[in-house]
Amino acid sequence: MRTHRLVWLAAIGLLALALAQCGGGSSTPTSPSPSPSPSPSPAPAPSPSPGGGGGGSLSISPQTIQSQGQPQATVTLASAAPAGGAFVLLSSNDTAIARVPANVTVPGGARTATFVIDTSTVVTNTTVVITATYGGAAMSATLTVSPAGSGPLGASFVVRSRSRGTGACAADEDSKELDCVLDASASQGGVSAFLWTYTMGSMTLRHTAPAGNAASSPQGTGCTFYQQGTGGDGPNGDRFLNMTVTLQLRDASGTLSGISQQAVKVYPNKLCGFSY
Repeated sequence: MRTHRLVWLAAIGLLALALAQCGGGSSTPTSPSPSPSPSPSPAPAPSPSPGGGGGGSLSISPQTIQSQGQPQATVTLASAAPAGGAFVLLSSNDTAIARVPANVTVPGGARTATFVIDTSTVVTNTTVVITATYGGAAMSATLTVSPAGSGPLGASFVVRSRSRGTGACAADEDSKELDCVLDASASQGGVSAFLWTYTMGSMTLRHTAPAGNAASSPQGTGCTFYQQGTGGDGPNGDRFLNMTVTLQLRDASGTLSGISQQAVKVYPNKLCGFSY
């Protein structure tokens, strides 16, 4: 009996061992590994927008001018304009007295642009606010327009070329005439006439403009006039001819003002036999 029981117990032990080797029986469950959470993609950085007008300025020269004068305004940005240029909006708080273009563009890489203000006739000193807006920021300057024909005579002028800027003239490709404007609108007193002369070498030309025409162009210029000139060289390598411009004022009684004189650069633009 005892022998049978031992045999039976041994058989049960062998069966349990066989089941364990075959994977039978219970086993401790294994917890599944958690799936890794996906990392959020970084949000794209916004493209930078053009710099605003903060820190920029607007200036007008001269700040006081007689009726019908044309002062020049300069917009200066705080930093260089973007590659496509900076589009600056312009406005006047009294367009009946002072009118400005709707806008002006500062070229890419530059900080300044200029424009001309047209003024009307006034009977008393009138102040107008001119505003330039860029990038949501406004830049303002004041202009005072005074009645014409008051006070002592005082000649003052500026020369502006369409293509070369202030203090210069250039020969027009089609007419061969100078493209500049002689602007005496900053002159003072009871002006009845503007007496202009422009000299190149031994040749002097002249014209007279009435009181209502403070800004006029040189007259009678052309190849013969330019060929009398002597050349000059600028610090940046540009070449030009030297011209002297004078202005004298005359009032209704015939009294003359002192003479105002300026040296002006003339660019022949490779016309009339010039190589520059």
